[in-house]
Amino acid sequence: MNEEEIKQALAALELCRGQAQSLAEQQNLVQFSLEEYTRARETLAKWKDAPQDAEILVPVGGNSFVFAKAGSNSKALVGVGTGLTVEKPIQEALDTFEARIKELTEGLKKVSENRAVAESRANQLAQMVQGEYDRLQQQG
Repeated sequence: MNEEEIKQALAALELCRGQAQSLAEQQNLVQFSLEEYTRARETLAKWKDAPQDAEILVPVGGNSFVFAKAGSNSKALVGVGTGLTVEKPIQEALDTFEARIKELTEGLKKVSENRAVAESRANQLAQMVQGEYDRLQQQG
C-alpha cells in the first residue's frame, strides 16, 4: 500500500466507526422502545384482569407508581403516532402492543446484525492500516 491508499483506508475506517456508533445509538433507541412497549403490554394485561374497584399500582415511569382504583377495564387509549390516541377494546390494544413488540424485536435484530458487520469491517480495516503503518515504519 502506498500513502494515498493508507489515507483512503483510514477514511473508510472512520466511516465504518461512525456507522457502528450510529447503529449503536439506534440499537439503544429500539431497545428503549421495546422495553416501553413491553411494560405497557404488561400493565394492560394486569389492568384487564383487575376486578372493578380494586386498588392497583400504575407505573408512571422512572420506576415509580401511583395508586389507583380500577374502573372500566374493557377499553384503553392507544397511541397511533404524532400525539394521537384512539380508543380500542383492551384485547385489541394488547394485540397492537404485541405487533409493535414483534416489529421492534425484528428491528433490533437487524440493527444488531448491521452493527456487528460495521464493527467487524472497522476491526479489519484497523488491523490492515496498522499492519501497513508498521511495515512502512520498518522500511523507513
